[in-house]
Amino acid sequence: MRRGQEGFTLVEMMVSVTILAVLTVAMAGTFLVGYRAIGNEARVIAADTAVSRASMWLTRDLNSATTTLGCPCTIQAGSPVTLMYGAPPGTSVVYSIDASQNLVRTVNGSDQVAARGITRVSISWVGCYGTVSMLPSAASAVAVVLNLSNRPGGCF
Repeated sequence: MRRGQEGFTLVEMMVSVTILAVLTVAMAGTFLVGYRAIGNEARVIAADTAVSRASMWLTRDLNSATTTLGCPCTIQAGSPVTLMYGAPPGTSVVYSIDASQNLVRTVNGSDQVAARGITRVSISWVGCYGTVSMLPSAASAVAVVLNLSNRPGGCF
């Protein structure tokens, strides 16, 4: 640079732009990793919440049921499962999964969403011991297995 002139040379500007570009790419990569981690954690939390709510209702109803019509069975879209408890005529509880992947609990004709984000629920019994496997709809979620036993209403 000549004396009396102020400013940057072209080489100095290119070096500073290159350094800025490298820092920007590094920061973008860090933010992308964080964004993916937060998204994965949100899916895991959603799956856990869905299974937690569903397990509470199912455990209570299966432990109280005097009959499970058609079990071993799978609750999924288009295939509901009916549980009966109490003396005849008793209470009828129907579990089904709707098009929005809600586990719907219907008691004597009144619908209630037991859990959101459930793809499939499988129920099986051997004597007094039951196994319930619930598959959340969250991406890469794994099925959760619940073991039921010591039914106060007796064995099926």
